[in-house]
Amino acid sequence: MDQIFQQAIPAWQQQVQRRGLELDVNLPAQLPMVTSDPAMLQQVLTGLIERFTQSLPPNSHISLTVTPAGHQLKLQFQSNSTEDSPVPVTTPTPLQSLGRLLMFQPETGGLSLNLNATKNLFSALGGKLIVRQKPQSGEVLTVFLPLETRTI
Repeated sequence: MDQIFQQAIPAWQQQVQRRGLELDVNLPAQLPMVTSDPAMLQQVLTGLIERFTQSLPPNSHISLTVTPAGHQLKLQFQSNSTEDSPVPVTTPTPLQSLGRLLMFQPETGGLSLNLNATKNLFSALGGKLIVRQKPQSGEVLTVFLPLETRTI
């Protein structure tokens, strides 16, 4: 996971900054190994961030908190819009379905996998994606990844 985050976080920072958003990443001092395909996991996480940020208003603040959770690693994505945002918060245009797998964001031209496809990808990687709606802060995405149990 260390290598994945070292490579991905700068790209994720650029990705959210292009949308006028901020990303804070809170990692533990020691990241455990997870049982997953690193290249595929990085792609799926990048797609998840893309999907998550598409509907956020400018000046929103995203936090990614990574913590051990028993025999799993927990990654939680949460957004908070700033109270003194000079940009009026408008309801984003809903995503439009393109077939059975893709969603289209008309305002940005962005494409992303739909939620079921994303959940299935995490499942294929040995993980789990949970999406919750919070009345004040919107979506909270939580990813659980299995920890490596073999000793080297």
